[in-house]
Amino acid sequence: MRKNKYLLHIIIALTITASVGITACKSSTDETKISADDSTSSVVEENKELESQKNTSDLDYKSLTVEDLTKNLIGKNELTDEEFLDLVSTYRYVPITEDLNLEDGSVTQQAFSLLDDKNIKYTVSQNVLKTLIKSEYPQLRGIACELMDEFNGAKEENIDLVKEILKTETEPYVLRRAVSVVAYKAGEDPEIAKFLLDMAKNENPGVRERAAYWLCIGSNKDIEGAQDLVFELMQDENKEVMRTACEKSGVFRDNTKITEYLKTILLDDSKYELHGICGKALIDMWLNPTYMNGHNETAYNATVEYIEKTSRNENIPEFTVLNYLSDISDTGFEEWKVQNPYYNKDKIIAAMIEIIKDPNANSLARASAIEVIHAHGKKEALASIKSVIEALTDKDASFIKDVFSKELAK
Repeated sequence: MRKNKYLLHIIIALTITASVGITACKSSTDETKISADDSTSSVVEENKELESQKNTSDLDYKSLTVEDLTKNLIGKNELTDEEFLDLVSTYRYVPITEDLNLEDGSVTQQAFSLLDDKNIKYTVSQNVLKTLIKSEYPQLRGIACELMDEFNGAKEENIDLVKEILKTETEPYVLRRAVSVVAYKAGEDPEIAKFLLDMAKNENPGVRERAAYWLCIGSNKDIEGAQDLVFELMQDENKEVMRTACEKSGVFRDNTKITEYLKTILLDDSKYELHGICGKALIDMWLNPTYMNGHNETAYNATVEYIEKTSRNENIPEFTVLNYLSDISDTGFEEWKVQNPYYNKDKIIAAMIEIIKDPNANSLARASAIEVIHAHGKKEALASIKSVIEALTDKDASFIKDVFSKELAK
C-alpha cells in the first residue's frame, strides 16, 4: 500500500521499525512480568506524553521554521518518545486535503526530512501509539493508524486500540486509515466485518475506496454481503472507488453479475481507459496467473474476444492486459490446463501474432504480445514467429525486433 509523503518521513526517514507495537525500553521477557510498579510507570509516561502533546497548543505554526522544530534534535542519534511526540504532534496544524491526505510540504514534513538526512532514528513505543490514537485531533489519530499498519498486519493490541476509537470515530481521514489497520481480520471478526461493510457505504469516497479494496482481500470476500457491495462500488460515481472495485473484483470468480459487468466494459471501445483494470479482473477469474486457480469460462471467452478485436489503435488492445496475460506461473500450469478444457493456447497465440503484425496497435501492446506467445507457447512457439518479426517494416519495427531478440534469448 502506498504511504503518503508526510508519513514516509516518519516511517522511513526516521527508520521506524516494523515492530511498532513494542516499547523502546522493555524486552519481550520483561513484558511478560509487568509489575504494579511497571504499570504505574507506564501510566506516568503516557500522562507525560499527553502533556507534551498539549504543549504544542500555543504554537504559532504559520510562523514556525524547520530550525524551530529541529534545533534541539540535531546532533542526536535517536529521539526520545517525548521528542518524537512533540514533533509529530505539530501535524495537527496541517490541513487535511479533500483526498484524505495531509497537505504536502508542511514545515513538519520538512523537519522529518531533515532528521532523515541527519540519520536520526526513532522507534515508536506503545505509549506513543496510545497517546496519538486517543488524541482529540484527527491528524494524529490517523497517523497513529498509519504507524500501526504493518506489512504482515497490525498487532492484536493495536487492533484493539483502533476498535475502541471506532465506536465513536466519524472523521473520514481517520476511518480510511483505520480500515487498513483492522480490515485483514474482517473475515474472522464479526465486529470488524460490520465496520468494513459500513465503510463501503460511507459518504466519503476515500473511505469507500479503501473498503472496496479490503472487501476483495483474503477471506473478506466471503463476508455475507461483500459481493453485492463490491458490485455496487464497481458502479460508484467516484472514479477511484469504481476503479479499485473493478480491478479487485476478479476474486469473485463465480459471480455471474460481476463477470458480465466486467465483460461489458472490456468489449466497449469507448471505455478503453478501464480496459486495463477490467481485463486484469477477468483474467484473474479464468486464470489467476499467480496461483493458477481460475476457472471462469465466460471470463475467458470475453478475454479472447477482446484480444481478437481487429479495430486496433493506440488504446486497443490495452498493453497492460496482454502484459498480465503473459505473467503466468509455470508451476501448476499444465495441471490447470487439464482442469480447464476451454483454454486454447493456439487461439491466444494466433491473436497475438495479428497484434504484432498490426502497425496501428500500440507498440507496447505488440511487444507484450511477444511475451504472451512465449508464456503460453514456450520457446517453440516464440521461435516459430521469427519470419513474422523479420517481415516488419513499420515505424515500430526496430523496437519490436529488439524485444523479440531479447525474449528469444531468455
